[in-house]
Amino acid sequence: MIAAADENPPRERNAERSRERLLDAALTEFAEHGFAGARVGAIAERAGLNKQLISHHFGGKRGLYESVMREKRLRGGGELTSAAADASETVASFFSRAGADPEWIRVLLWEALDEPDEGGVSALEERRARYDERLQWVRDEQAGGRLPADLEPDLLLLSLLGTALYPLLLPDVCEILTGDRPDDPAFAARYREHLLRLVDHLGR
Repeated sequence: MIAAADENPPRERNAERSRERLLDAALTEFAEHGFAGARVGAIAERAGLNKQLISHHFGGKRGLYESVMREKRLRGGGELTSAAADASETVASFFSRAGADPEWIRVLLWEALDEPDEGGVSALEERRARYDERLQWVRDEQAGGRLPADLEPDLLLLSLLGTALYPLLLPDVCEILTGDRPDDPAFAARYREHLLRLVDHLGR
């Protein structure tokens, strides 16, 4: 039961725990409905907290959305730059971690389709910084001879990300082509092995 609103934010026994519960509830709500479709009341109800706490901790729905996106980008399906040094294992691991985190995939899609028009500059700068890190990883792999040096690094990054995520982003296409859903363990193992071999060929 959600408490009735009043002028002052309700007291909390554990402010950090309340913030985490709101972030978790908001992640689920935004993953299911996007920014426009998500409702503050529904997020508060999922968290079992007063909806005033959303304004108290995040300044409102938009601030909560940006915090969720920031957290999910940092903890998302996987980072190329933090994985194994071997390029083929890195891309394969990216696919595996993304496949194990379906909410991250949904957030990724909503972020592309439904990002708020206002107040998006800082979020865009954060996203650009994350992709700059990934782009530097590609350049480092090229310099180390683990990825082909004659390909443009930005286009190569797009190709690697697309290759790793395409079955997860378009599961129906994956099923049409292969007969399997991307969350099928047998397909995941088969595709992971394919990525290992594919990127290994690129590095030769």
